[in-house]
Amino acid sequence: MEKNSLLVLIFEGVCGLVCIGLGIYYICCEKTTQAAVFLVVGAVCIVIAVRTFITMRKSKKNKDKNESDKTK
Repeated sequence: MEKNSLLVLIFEGVCGLVCIGLGIYYICCEKTTQAAVFLVVGAVCIVIAVRTFITMRKSKKNKDKNESDKTK
C-alpha cells in the first residue's frame, strides 16, 4: 500500500509541475484563459500531493505508535 501512495505522490507532483510550466508558457504566449486553467490545475495537483504526503506521514506515525504500544 505504501508503494502505491509513493507512486501517486510522485505522479501528482510531476503533473502539478508540468501544468504550472504549461501555465507559464501560455502566459508568455499571451493566452490568458489557457494559462489560468493550467495554473489552477497545477496548483490543485501540488496541494493534493502535499495532502497525500501528510496523510502518509500521519499513518506511518500512528502505525509506529501502535506497534510500540503492543510491545510494552
